[in-house]
Amino acid sequence: MGLINLTLLVREDWRDRYPVVLERCRQAGLNVERELTTVGAIAGNIEEDRLSALKDIEGVSAIEPERLSRGLE
Repeated sequence: MGLINLTLLVREDWRDRYPVVLERCRQAGLNVERELTTVGAIAGNIEEDRLSALKDIEGVSAIEPERLSRGLE
């Protein structure tokens, strides 16, 4: 399995506990690349087979996989 790049959104009512959510994501296997605390987002990558562990973290509202854009051909 390969790595999936993604952005994870922290629930608005959990923004004050952003560091807790961030640490739980790391423990689940997320390699954090960017911490966007002001908007409540975390960007990084994770092994595809570990993706489901992120969905179970309290305080996570959404997980958005990176979509590859293709140029005009």
